[in-house]
Amino acid sequence: MGIISSLRAVRALPDLVAASTPYAPQHVQVESPWTAYPSHLNQVVWPDLVGLENVLPMTRLEAMTVPAVARARKIICGAIAGMPLHVLRGDDILAPQPAWLDRTDGEVSPYHRMLWTVDDLLFWGWSLWRVTRGADGSVLAAGRVPWDRWDFDTFGRVEIDGELVADSAVCLIPGVDEGILWNGKLAIRHAARLLAAADKAAATPAAHLELHQTNEAPMTAGDRADLIAAWVAARRGENGGVAMTPSSIEVRELGAASEHLLLEGRNAAAIDIARTMGVPASALDASLENASMTYSTTESRNAELVDYGLAPYMSAISARLGMDDMVPRGQRVAFDAENFVGVGARSVAPPDDGGPAPAQAAAPAAPATPRAGAATPQTQEAAQ
Repeated sequence: MGIISSLRAVRALPDLVAASTPYAPQHVQVESPWTAYPSHLNQVVWPDLVGLENVLPMTRLEAMTVPAVARARKIICGAIAGMPLHVLRGDDILAPQPAWLDRTDGEVSPYHRMLWTVDDLLFWGWSLWRVTRGADGSVLAAGRVPWDRWDFDTFGRVEIDGELVADSAVCLIPGVDEGILWNGKLAIRHAARLLAAADKAAATPAAHLELHQTNEAPMTAGDRADLIAAWVAARRGENGGVAMTPSSIEVRELGAASEHLLLEGRNAAAIDIARTMGVPASALDASLENASMTYSTTESRNAELVDYGLAPYMSAISARLGMDDMVPRGQRVAFDAENFVGVGARSVAPPDDGGPAPAQAAAPAAPATPRAGAATPQTQEAAQ
């Protein structure tokens, strides 16, 4: 099931449940409207759609508590936001450049506009810009709409603050997949569980122990709880972790926290996070067991990061911004990665209509809607 089909299926579930149609599964659970994907204002857990039983929807806040996710997010979003955007005709950079490309009229800088645009695509798979146009339809200003302020209606149209907006007033940017909150929740939650296990092991100053009773004297549940509490308090006390037990209690060691769990397991989890988020494992300081010892420079590592980690997001953004409703036909938008990579001229952009504009297109084309290309639910679903 594609992203648009999933989007529409999830969006339709509340109506199905309310109408009690025979197609409504009995195990549907409607949750908080603020923890959603694909619709961030209406979350429904449907195991048949998700494909996994007992897996709750993941929030961005939960994902960002995992260090590997937080580091990968900083690398991906920070690196892309720091690269300049250029409008080109063929291989030539136009002069002057459109004002909206490196300017915002609000309180958010162009850097932060792009930073949070990539963040949207990374976590949720969609991002939205609101645009201001001139009398001829050309874009004068553009700013990102925060994720929790916009939504799709049941027809796939865009709403901002619950109000339907004109197609020409927005630029809907589709990502490369459904976002890591949707397809990366298993890897992220696995890493979170390992982190919690390591934290628990660090908080326990001794191996796993059993206080074994060696006689038949009766002990109530309260007696046992008091004994355990006193032992734990003494082991964590200021007296060097020394505790005392009565003659009827024998302390048995059941083993310490697994080194595999705390070291190898967390390293493997970081590698899975790197794979989920599309960055080299080395970028997250995770080591591959069979990794070669080939010498690499900062430039080559950055080039690898661009090619295999950043390029999908950069291409998705530049492809959408290069459509005819954002720049005139015959022009394209590309990221300039030269300073980031540091080796020669380098730009990242998908194939676009960068050739000469046809003679009849000398005047600016009428603004197209964001859904006129691959960025819309209707046309994307039809293509599927």
